[in-house]
Amino acid sequence: MPLNSVELRQWATREVRGYSHDDELPDYRTVGAPLHIDAVAGYNQITGQQISPWSLPETIRDDVREVYDIRAGVGEIEAMIDAAEGTHVHLSLPMAMDVAAMMNRANGDPYQQITRIYWSISTTSLHAILDQVRTTLTEFVGELRAAMPDEQEEPTPEQVGQAVTVALHDSPNATVHLNTAQSQGRGRSSAQPLPSAGDEEEESFWVRNKKAAFITGAVTVAAGLATVARLFWG
Repeated sequence: MPLNSVELRQWATREVRGYSHDDELPDYRTVGAPLHIDAVAGYNQITGQQISPWSLPETIRDDVREVYDIRAGVGEIEAMIDAAEGTHVHLSLPMAMDVAAMMNRANGDPYQQITRIYWSISTTSLHAILDQVRTTLTEFVGELRAAMPDEQEEPTPEQVGQAVTVALHDSPNATVHLNTAQSQGRGRSSAQPLPSAGDEEEESFWVRNKKAAFITGAVTVAAGLATVARLFWG
């Protein structure tokens, strides 16, 4: 069954396949990335020395930031974590060898040579991106469950839109379309207080499981979310 949210499908597709440079990147995918170098100084090996962008050649220093946009899909992010050097992932600057050569020429000391220049990104930051994907899916599923009255088997476009608004934009304000449906059943949204356990009758086995099956299927169907579904449920 198709999911009634283009925005959710787009978000899911980008999380799985990656974000292009034309796509607007969510804030949680921009992570801290200090610059580091490896070098030799005589007989000494220098590894992981942090430098400032001001140490770079003047022609490029304004274009290099100490943050990095992670546009890879969630599967590639997991692979990056698995291939990390200790607790950090090292990503080379564009034309890193040319930049190192320029810095070595400027230094003028043949016994002190930069051999590698790269961004160093903590695996904690990458795990945080995966956690954000899980959290977004959790909020979407939870909001959708809360919006649907017990006897309702499939969500309306308005209910899906409300769940997407909360999950992707962290905003519970778009509740106008839900109030009518909720007044006719026992559902609840995040904008309303939760009733006590004694105020609700238990859903029937059939309705509860059919509703759960729809919601789980909706999340999975959205743009072929096999990888994200595994990430969420695994």
